[in-house]
Amino acid sequence: MLYVKKFQTFIPTEEAPTPNVAFVPMLTRRRLSLLSKMVVFVSDAVSKELPPCKVTFASQYGEISQQLKISDNLLQTGNVSPAHFSLSVFNASIANATILEKNTAGYSAVFSGKEAFRTGLMDCAAALEAGSEKERIFIFADEKIPETYAPVAGVPYPNAYCALALRLSTEKTEGAFELDLSPVAGKFDTAADEALEFIRTRLPA
Repeated sequence: MLYVKKFQTFIPTEEAPTPNVAFVPMLTRRRLSLLSKMVVFVSDAVSKELPPCKVTFASQYGEISQQLKISDNLLQTGNVSPAHFSLSVFNASIANATILEKNTAGYSAVFSGKEAFRTGLMDCAAALEAGSEKERIFIFADEKIPETYAPVAGVPYPNAYCALALRLSTEKTEGAFELDLSPVAGKFDTAADEALEFIRTRLPA
């Protein structure tokens, strides 16, 4: 049996299209994509003032906006900036979060397309059920697909996007609640749609 010790979500609205990451140093903050800002935001909320632990990160699209910038620049100049490239790899957002939190426990990055949310959550749960860890953080995040990709994305545009962090534990502590690992009901166009349904039906309001 697993328990949710802390959780944090970010669902963009017209009033708050991006999360507040004012706690991130300005020079670093300027380099973060929307995806990285969302991951840093939810990760900080479940990590602050708690011991570091391993993280499972899952995403369907990863740093797709940063990747498009790299591709555009490559087509225009024939060159790729190493600094920009490092911000476009799939795990860049969780790497940024763990660096900012000085979390050296380690992380895994799960990419399984439209099933990214459920497989990432199962990966995290399996690591805890194996018994070698007492706590682990699960983070799912996806950002809006660039409009350039809309005709070939194969999903409705604009797509759903959000971020979620769960700090999971094998021990029930004050304020923790049991994690329901049964499949979320419904058919979903994207992993983010499934994550949003999980937030709506499995987490306290």
